[in-house]
Amino acid sequence: MKSRITLSLTEEGQFEMHLNEKGRDDLIELLQSLDRDCEHFHLAPEDYGMDCAVSEIPYRETDRVFTWGKILFRPDDWDREYFPHVMDEKTDSPT
Repeated sequence: MKSRITLSLTEEGQFEMHLNEKGRDDLIELLQSLDRDCEHFHLAPEDYGMDCAVSEIPYRETDRVFTWGKILFRPDDWDREYFPHVMDEKTDSPT
C-alpha cells in the first residue's frame, strides 16, 4: 500500500489531515524520529523526494491543499530562549 497524506483547508477555513494506514504509520515514524539533532522534516509532493510525501489531490473541490510544509520539533528550553512569547501561560490554555 502506498502512503497517502493530504493536508488541506476546508472552505470554512478548518485544517484537515486525511491519511490512509500507510500514511499514518509513515507520519508517526517521522514524528517519533524528531529530536534535538534532527529537529524537522519536510512535506512535499512525492516527485520532489522530500522526507514526507503529500498528495496534491483535494478530497473536496473547495479544499485548498497544502503541498509544501515543514514539521519542527520545539523543546521547551529552546522556546524559552528563542521564542519566549510562546511560553506565556495565557497562550498555553485552550480558547
